[in-house]
Amino acid sequence: MSKGNAGRLLLAIVAGIVLKIFLVPLYSFGDMIAGIIAGIIAGGEPWRGAAAGLIAGSIGGIILGLLILVLGSALSTLFWFLKFLTPVLALIPIILSLKAAFLMTIGGIVGSIIAKYLRISF
Repeated sequence: MSKGNAGRLLLAIVAGIVLKIFLVPLYSFGDMIAGIIAGIIAGGEPWRGAAAGLIAGSIGGIILGLLILVLGSALSTLFWFLKFLTPVLALIPIILSLKAAFLMTIGGIVGSIIAKYLRISF
């Protein structure tokens, strides 16, 4: 992989993470949009879009999941009747990360195919 291709892949991953975080209110549709845009930026072959989507979706899902875990733990210390929710909140980062990684991988493949056939280049 040349230096330019590695840079495009890194840019696609960072853009995917940022878009994933900002498009959270759109739920699964936002993950797909972020994956498609990451795939378009990665360009080239479908495996590049899939790699960008998978990595960006995993990292973005982990960031959002950990934020929920921290906020949930803080709330459970304030409200004694929510203490039983802390073990359940530990599953949320895993679930969010898997869902985001799967949807953004599919979006990355679609985005890289779009970029390939429309000859979109960054």
